[in-house]
Amino acid sequence: MLKFPSVELPAPVFAVLVVVWGFVVFRLRTISRSPQDRVVALAFLCFAVSATTVVRELRYAIDQVTGVPDLAIMIGHLAALAGVASVLRFGLMVTGRRTRLVTAGLCVLAGAAVVMTAMFLVVPRSLEEPDFAYWHPAHPATIVYHLTNIAVTSAGMVAGAVLLFPLWRREARGPLRVALFLLWLACLANLAYSGLRCWYVVAYGFGFVPRGTRYVTYGQITELTLFLGILLAVTAGLVQVGLNVARWVRRLRGYRRLGPLWTELAEAVPSVVLGAPPRWFAGSLELRLYRRTVEIRDAQLELSGRVSPDTRAFAGVELGEAGVVEPLALDACVLRIGLLSPPALHPAETSAWSAASDVDAEVADLLALQRHLRDPAVVAAARRSLTPR
Repeated sequence: MLKFPSVELPAPVFAVLVVVWGFVVFRLRTISRSPQDRVVALAFLCFAVSATTVVRELRYAIDQVTGVPDLAIMIGHLAALAGVASVLRFGLMVTGRRTRLVTAGLCVLAGAAVVMTAMFLVVPRSLEEPDFAYWHPAHPATIVYHLTNIAVTSAGMVAGAVLLFPLWRREARGPLRVALFLLWLACLANLAYSGLRCWYVVAYGFGFVPRGTRYVTYGQITELTLFLGILLAVTAGLVQVGLNVARWVRRLRGYRRLGPLWTELAEAVPSVVLGAPPRWFAGSLELRLYRRTVEIRDAQLELSGRVSPDTRAFAGVELGEAGVVEPLALDACVLRIGLLSPPALHPAETSAWSAASDVDAEVADLLALQRHLRDPAVVAAARRSLTPR
């Protein structure tokens, strides 16, 4: 058992909460990027709060600290409604239009929150009798409270499952398809959780099962379905996190591999260096990489301008005789000639910009240029092109 101040948590529960809240904290770092990121982070925060209040040990501790009986239950259920509302809000942002169905859904969620708050104030509650659903299952306010919460959250999960299923099936194989599938499974798991809760409320509330009867298996399965749904949703989010981490590592590798080429060209043309880069490396990697590619291309433009069209044509012939016919090899040969040549008073007209569509493709082109620049055949052709003819 892992002990907190006045709270003891089973190790599996603690592990799940660590994963869930670790992901939430990670998502909260993105709230400054766009409104969509803020809404997604808020949705995960709400669902994490809701999942946390399901843990009885934490729930009782919150009630004892605040002095409000069953306050944690209310917080958890309202947080779940807020999470569903955030998901609907995200759907509005993605689609760009406000449909009547989504507007009605938001109104229903607001109405459900009002009804649940009113029932919460009416139902008998006590710190000595935590969880009013257990102590007063047949009270009308208890039944209305829980059935309202279950109905609304179940409707949200059904809508999510219906919308995600065709998206998952249409998506091509890849990380996004996996994420959509995991989110769909999360909706199904949460539906199972809602079904078990509904059985409890109806069976105990209407007297089908005597109050006080405990089913250990029921409680374990109920919590298992809830945490399974939360973990599936978090795992779906971690798919995107994994892609971002992989992209960051790939760009870091590209940044470092371009270092020798950048150093050589910057020493030959110091004026292309744009100034001191940002100090914080991790957060400015993309900016640093973009600057490095721009500085390399500027230097290539300057150095290629030192090579006359006749010399370039002769270098092409030399490469052809050596069996090197790649266009990028000729660019590298011209760049090597430029490095071996003095600055030109009247630079030749040339272009060093590639047709790369993004910074990753640009890095790939420059790494290929760097390999050709050090190719012995290219170096030999450059030297022969500089030999007086």
